[in-house]
Amino acid sequence: VISDKALIGFLKVVVEINRDRQVLAYRNDERLRKNSNNFMLRMGFGLHAGWAIEGAVGSLQKVDATYLSPHVNMAARMEAASRQFGVAVLMTEKFVEVR
Repeated sequence: VISDKALIGFLKVVVEINRDRQVLAYRNDERLRKNSNNFMLRMGFGLHAGWAIEGAVGSLQKVDATYLSPHVNMAARMEAASRQFGVAVLMTEKFVEVR
């Protein structure tokens, strides 16, 4: 199921970040330990399912890819809410229902 693969992909990212030697060295930097003994790198993800339009936006000198959709906005809101709730991932009902 595609939603399961998206969730597994997220979990792999979290595991790899927490195994990365550079991240571990950064976490143990004394400058960070001065203010907090338990510094951790945290990431939040918002998972939602829906349609989106991919397009190029920019000028002749610089072009960026972007995705336009209310569903993309919902995923961004879920990601922001994950920080507010202090959790690594928030999924919408729509995402859970994808089969």
